[in-house]
Amino acid sequence: MNKPRVMLDSGAYTASRKGKVIDLDQYAEFVKNKSQDFEACINLDVIGNGEASYKNWKYLRGKGINTIPVYHAATDEVWLQKYLRHTDYIALGAIANLATKQRRDAFHNLWIKYFLDEKGFPKVRVHGLGLTAIPIMFRYPWYSLDSFTPVISAVWGSVLLPLVRDNDFRYFGVLKDEKKSWIGMSIYRISDQAVHTVGTTSSYTTLKPYLTDRYESFIKENGFTLGKIYYQKIRPRRGKKEKIESEQKLFSLIEEPLDTKERTLANHWEERMRWNLTMWTKLQERAPIYPRKFDEPFPKEESIIEGKKTIMYMGVSTTTHLEIFNKVTPKLDILISFAYLNDNISKMIKKYVK
Repeated sequence: MNKPRVMLDSGAYTASRKGKVIDLDQYAEFVKNKSQDFEACINLDVIGNGEASYKNWKYLRGKGINTIPVYHAATDEVWLQKYLRHTDYIALGAIANLATKQRRDAFHNLWIKYFLDEKGFPKVRVHGLGLTAIPIMFRYPWYSLDSFTPVISAVWGSVLLPLVRDNDFRYFGVLKDEKKSWIGMSIYRISDQAVHTVGTTSSYTTLKPYLTDRYESFIKENGFTLGKIYYQKIRPRRGKKEKIESEQKLFSLIEEPLDTKERTLANHWEERMRWNLTMWTKLQERAPIYPRKFDEPFPKEESIIEGKKTIMYMGVSTTTHLEIFNKVTPKLDILISFAYLNDNISKMIKKYVK
C-alpha cells in the first residue's frame, strides 16, 4: 500500500478570514527547509488580488522555492496566462466565494480555454482548492483537489450519505441527458444536539422511512451505529407571523435519555468524522482515472476503477483530526495549512505517513 501524500497549503485563506497576515519570508524559509516532507506546496496567495499573488510566487521562485501558483477564479486572466508560461501545475482558488452557477461557468471557461488540448485531455495539471461539489469534482480531469467539508461537517453535526435510487444505493447520479453519470452524495444533519426542522432537506429526520431504513442498514453494515436523534423543530405554516418560543418548538423523539457511553453518529462528532472519511474512501474508489478526456462517460456504478486517479487531499487542522484519520483505511492523502502547523501536528503527520 502506498504511503499517504501530504500537501502544504500556505494558509492564506484561513488567515484572511481571521484578519491575520502570513509573513512571506517566514513561509519561504519553512518551505525551503521542509519541502521534502510534502508532495507539493502552494504559493502564498493574496485572496482576490491576482497581481499580489503573482508577485509572491515570483519572489519565491527567485529564492529557488517551487510552489504551485494560485489563480483566483473571476480575477483578470492575464495572471493565469503569466503562470502558464512558466509552470504546468496551477491551482484554482477563491472557489468558495462564488455562487454555484458562477463557479460552474468560470470553471468551464477556464478548462476549455486554457487547460485542455484539442482532443479534450488535460495539457496542464490543475488543483482545485476547497472543492467539494461532487459534480464539478468529477466532471473535469483535475490532477488534484482538496476538501475540508467532510471534516467540518462532522464537527457541526452532519454526515455524508450516498444517493439512493430504486431502493438501492447509487454512488452515481444520472445527469439530465442520461448519457453520463456522476458520483453523488448528500450531507444530512444527524446530531442529537442539532435542531431538526420539519420540511427541510438537510435533516436526517425528514427523510422518508424507506430511505432511513436503507441508510440505517448501510450504516450498520459498515460497522457504525446511528444512535438516537432527540429533537425536532416544527416549522410554522407559511404566512404564520407569530413568534414561537424555541422551547415550545422542541420535542423529544424518544422517551428515555441517550446512553452516551456508546459513541454513535448521533451523539459524537468523532464518530461522524470517521464515518465521513470512510465515505470519502468509497468515493475515491469510484473516481475516474487520470488523465482522462473531459466529459468522458463514467463506467457503471458497480465498478471500482484501478489505476492512477485524481489525488483527493482531505484537510486537517488538529492532532485530534489526525488521530481519527489513523482509524480509517485506506489512509487518506491530507492537506495541512501552514497557519495550523505546530510541533505536535508536524510530529503526528510524520507518524501518520509511515
